Amino acid sequence: MVTDKVAYITSNWSGDYFVTTAGVGLVISQHAPHPEWKTKALQHQLRVVFDRDWNSKFAVHLADLGHHPDC
Repeated sequence: MVTDKVAYITSNWSGDYFVTTAGVGLVISQHAPHPEWKTKALQHQLRVVFDRDWNSKFAVHLADLGHHPDC
């Protein structure tokens, strides 16, 4: 999961994972002292990947899945 300020990495995103296990997660919060370093922060790099996939021509609204020409 990537937010505006951190990246949270875990091994499992199932609904019961956070309730019934003691799994491992990693929170990455990097604050670049210089604006030009911001693009090198891991959080920014993960956000770029998310934005690329979210806006991909292959991404569709879930409500449209039954009406999508490729389905």
